[in-house]
This record gives sequence, structure tokens and C-alpha cells, in this order.
Amino acid sequence: MKTKTIAIEKIIPYASNPRANDLAVDKVAGSIKEYGFRQPIVVDKDMVIVVGHTRHKAARQLGMTEVPVHIMENKTRDQIKAYRLMDNKSNEEASWDDDLL
Repeated sequence: MKTKTIAIEKIIPYASNPRANDLAVDKVAGSIKEYGFRQPIVVDKDMVIVVGHTRHKAARQLGMTEVPVHIMENKTRDQIKAYRLMDNKSNEEASWDDDLL
């Protein structure tokens, strides 16, 4: 996977993002501050966010001017839409092993 660093102002939030993520921004900002940026923001060829809205908001909150991105190329609009849904809903299929916690 290729990533590159770009200016944060070039990234465009997806206007139809149905995910309400404001309550997670502080936690993600804290994680970025503690551990660095470990997952790039995924954007389409037009720099619209595919996944990573919370990371984007957290980076803005931290005053970052550049962030790592992965440009999702060679995918149709339908594939990008399906990936957005999968990325945001796949955690609903997982559970915790309380003994390991």
C-alpha cells in the first residue's frame, strides 16, 4: 500500500458521511498524540475521504497541517461506497474475549 503525506486542507470530508463520530475525536487525537499517525486517511482520486473522518477531525484538532493518506485508485463509485460501509460496519460482527482482556 502506498501512502503519501499531503496538506490537510486538500482533504475533503465526504458530504454524505452517515457516521456520527464527534464523541470519538478526543480519544483518537490522544492516540495520535501518544503513538503517532498509524493509519492513513483513505481518499478517492478527488481527495474526498473514503474512510478516516475521525482521524481527519482529530488531526485538525491537534493542529496538524499534513497527514498521511492512501489514495484509493482504480475503484468504481459503487466499490468505494461498499468499502465505506464495510469499514464502518465490520466491527459490529466482532466481540471481545473477556478473559483475554
